[in-house]
Amino acid sequence: MSRVLIAVLVCHFLAAFTVLGMPLYLPVLFTDLGLPSNSPWIGFVFAWPTLLTALSGPLWGKVADRFGRRFSLIRALAGLSLAFAWVGVSSSVPELVMALTLQGLMGGTLAAANSYLATTLPRETLSNTLNWTQFSARMALVTAPLVLAFGVQHVKLQHLYIVLATLPMLGALYACTLPNDSHTSHTSKATSGTASNNALGNKSTQVHYASAFAVCSLQALFCFAMVVTFPYFLPYAAPGIASTTAIALLYVLPHLVYLLLQPLLKKRLPNWALNCHLSMLALAMAACMQWQFNSGWALTAARVLFGVGIWLGYHGTHQLVAKSFQAARAGTWFGSLDSVGKLAGVAAGVAAGFAVNHMNLSSPFLLSAVASLAAMPLVHHIQKTGSRPCPHLNNEFSNTKPNTTA
Repeated sequence: MSRVLIAVLVCHFLAAFTVLGMPLYLPVLFTDLGLPSNSPWIGFVFAWPTLLTALSGPLWGKVADRFGRRFSLIRALAGLSLAFAWVGVSSSVPELVMALTLQGLMGGTLAAANSYLATTLPRETLSNTLNWTQFSARMALVTAPLVLAFGVQHVKLQHLYIVLATLPMLGALYACTLPNDSHTSHTSKATSGTASNNALGNKSTQVHYASAFAVCSLQALFCFAMVVTFPYFLPYAAPGIASTTAIALLYVLPHLVYLLLQPLLKKRLPNWALNCHLSMLALAMAACMQWQFNSGWALTAARVLFGVGIWLGYHGTHQLVAKSFQAARAGTWFGSLDSVGKLAGVAAGVAAGFAVNHMNLSSPFLLSAVASLAAMPLVHHIQKTGSRPCPHLNNEFSNTKPNTTA
């Protein structure tokens, strides 16, 4: 593993630890500020920063392509630090929403990290590189809720936000030591070489792209199926499990499964479509189990199966994304892709709030199962239509013609 990859993973982990550890405790924070625990506004505010990050993502992607991907990474980390410090001193719900607004507008650390790595590391390693950035995210999801479960018992929740604000700032300072990415990256050079081979008639080196719309749709369904189960997991599990620490363990269990399975990815499971099919099936089965059971070994087994589905899903979608990657517009492509995933997260948060308000606390798992099953025909469609060069990706995400960018 290269020094650059390790450094970016550290920066991303510090940001992910800050962001991903706190959503589990958002209901508690808003209850402290006067909202009831079953308020549908919790689902909305859960999704608000994500919505703003999704809307600003393509713009930040263009800024990254113009001014450099390292600059974009530093900007995202520093902005996150300022936003969390503001949350820590907020004294009302409107002020808290303003702080979360800043967090959303200045977000996009994952897209910034991926676009930076895609333009500084060889193209053939991109799929595995994306797996490792998700590894750092899952590591944050495993460690942050557990650490914070201990922290909230001894420190006021808002004070923890101030402490956490130091982590992305450290990441921003560390990112300043990274080599600056060039606009003509190693990946771009490899791309040009491939184009030259294609011009000479070497068909075997031609990269085949799936439709950008199809890739983004699959990403959206996959993200929706995961995120819709997050906002209300704490109140959902509370009746059957008394310990807050035990609930936190169950919350992070799927991500722990990802961490355990990630080392198995190397040179295995090369068929992205099979991986995605198995993923969606596992997610649907696990969601149905959690829809029916919220205590004991059944819930534990369902969370493990959910983790297997997440692992397979990221592995398959990253293989597909790597096939669809355009080096010349790395910032725009990863910003747009991340934007789609976050918009799906917004829809998931709103849908979870609506379902809980009109049905019950287990209803988000039913929505997760439906989204997972809906993704399976899409995977089959991409597999059938994405086996040839597709100009749509180039038209949507770059100004380069498909026969000169491969």
